[in-house]
Amino acid sequence: MTLYALHSRNASLLIEQPAAGAPILRYWGTPLAIEPNSQLWQRALPQAGLDERAELSIAPTLADGTFLEPALRCHVEGEHWAPQWDSRCVSHDDHQLRFQLQAVNGHIQLDWQLQLDADTDVLTVSTQLTNVGTRTLSLEQWLSTLPLPTSMTEVMSFSGRWVHEFQPQRDRLPLGSLEYTNLRGRTSHDHFPGLLVSDTDFKPDLGTVYGFHLGWSGNHRQRLERSQLGFCQYQAGAQLMPGEVQLKPGDVFTAPKLYACRSERGYNGIAERFQTFVRQRIVPLSGAKERPVHINTWEALYFDHNQDGLDRLAEAAARVGAERYVLDDGWFLGRRDDSAGLGDWVVDPDVYPQLLHPLAATLKKNGLEFGLWVEPEMVNPRSRLHEQHPDWVLAIAGQHQPLARQQRVLDLTRTEVREYLFKHLNQLLNDYPIRYLKWDMNRDHVQAADADGRAAGYRQTLGLYTLLDRLRAHHPDVEIESCASGGARMDFGILQRTHRFWLSDCNDAHERQIMQQWSALFFPAEVIGSHIGPPKSHTTSRVHSNDVRIGTAFFGHLGIEWDIRDLDDAAFEELSQGIALHKAWRPVIHSGIRQALDTGDDAQIAFAVSHNDHHLISVFQQRMPTLAMGNSLKIRCLDAKQRYQISILFEPKNTGHLMKIKPEWMQLKTMQLSGIELMNIGLPLPVMDPDSLLVLAIEALNA
Repeated sequence: MTLYALHSRNASLLIEQPAAGAPILRYWGTPLAIEPNSQLWQRALPQAGLDERAELSIAPTLADGTFLEPALRCHVEGEHWAPQWDSRCVSHDDHQLRFQLQAVNGHIQLDWQLQLDADTDVLTVSTQLTNVGTRTLSLEQWLSTLPLPTSMTEVMSFSGRWVHEFQPQRDRLPLGSLEYTNLRGRTSHDHFPGLLVSDTDFKPDLGTVYGFHLGWSGNHRQRLERSQLGFCQYQAGAQLMPGEVQLKPGDVFTAPKLYACRSERGYNGIAERFQTFVRQRIVPLSGAKERPVHINTWEALYFDHNQDGLDRLAEAAARVGAERYVLDDGWFLGRRDDSAGLGDWVVDPDVYPQLLHPLAATLKKNGLEFGLWVEPEMVNPRSRLHEQHPDWVLAIAGQHQPLARQQRVLDLTRTEVREYLFKHLNQLLNDYPIRYLKWDMNRDHVQAADADGRAAGYRQTLGLYTLLDRLRAHHPDVEIESCASGGARMDFGILQRTHRFWLSDCNDAHERQIMQQWSALFFPAEVIGSHIGPPKSHTTSRVHSNDVRIGTAFFGHLGIEWDIRDLDDAAFEELSQGIALHKAWRPVIHSGIRQALDTGDDAQIAFAVSHNDHHLISVFQQRMPTLAMGNSLKIRCLDAKQRYQISILFEPKNTGHLMKIKPEWMQLKTMQLSGIELMNIGLPLPVMDPDSLLVLAIEALNA
């Protein structure tokens, strides 16, 4: 038996390599300065079971005797379905460990790597399976597996639907299993591939919490299981369709990477770790300029494209402070509505007689970057591409397949399809000064089969990655947004190849407050597109004041999704001031850590964004206050020894019917208090209307 240790700022891991079998994760917790006595892991052997202790390894199979779901399900013509392992350490240092496992039957080699990020404590589990036998190996399942303490019984996962993404749901892990499976071909609205597990009810700053995320943009499966034998495990991986992965001798299957971290101080610790990890290791924004404020044409113009209207929107956008203009759907051949044109990625001369050159000139004149909407993975049956290549779609021959948004899915497993798409996208980027692509994907996969009738979901995702990688290699200065009917493709796998997510097609500030709060557990603000929509939401018909809409979008990658060509002077001034204020605070919002705050009122969403000695505090009242008097908000993220100046950036305007007098500190333009007062006594909050917003700036006096 050999014990290996990994160490980071706030974590240690101990992995045992037994004399026979797969490695065992013995410890994952706060830093250890000593090597524990191995007898501490030798548990009792219960009656009425096996005569040997079963161990939960990092690569469990049906041969282990734990009676839990195995990581690996495979067979060779019905044989070799329960392999056992021999393992050896290939390399090891303080932050990474690689093992090579060989099935004793000689058919499978597993290369397993664990990396512990020194700064953020985030684990990355990487796995490859190789057929080292002489016959075809049918791979039915690989789920990266990490053990958990049996005390971890509280689960928070994230469900949703179109215009209602990132909705938290809480479950209790029974003696049994919980499973979250996605079969939609993209990351999905339904089951975000990440969750939290805790030993207590979820609190921002209380309890031991484990956070997990699978970096994969296709079908996936997450499982939690707890057994009567005292085992508990988390598993995640690509969900494979029947017969989808057949490994011939020498073939390799690369599993999606699993990311995980642990916090001793509630789920805010998970948010801090993942936000920092994404900035440092995932998103390609290193050294980039500040994230530009967008104007997007969709909710302003939809398919009503004409040069005068587009130019006027650009001029208005420049006047309010926008920095990038995104021409959304409707610019390409035959695209007058959503029933035709997808696949024909050339500018429609009937709408644009001089193509996009006049618009490019207008944008240059107004100091706006050029962005363009595309949906390369899709094709409309009413298109030249589909007429010429009807076989280029994912389908099972002879079977009916429903359309979705009147479109079908192109088969990206085919080299000629990827070549066609690259050629047209590359041409657009060469012909125009485009610096941004809004890459959309608006339908789920059904019967996703290749030309041979084989399930293609896993290879389709790899084909997408290949296309994106090639495009970015040729155009490294072009940013790409991952949009999929809003937030249906948000994960670390796609984010390694893009720069931004469109969190939701819903710009309603009420809904966005919920989505942005929970997506911040996994993603930093600068990768979350958040736009100021019109006063009346296009998706919910709710009406919000300008300050609530601006103050909500303020905390993401800001944009405008609103026809601002004919704003009155008051609205124009409010929008201009809000954008200017965002730009002033942009370095804090896009570098700081966002963490939830507990106001004591479950009808409120509150959070802080902190960077160095600068802090922003937001409190949003979702519905009528629970109490007639506001609580005092304790702001834990400050320095107890520091003195701070407090300024109000956004506040509810009409509150007289809920309180006769505001808290005294709100009567002043600015106020100075010590960190110890704000942390331990707190600021008395006003009594707020439903759908109202309070945003504060708290800055150290010597900052």
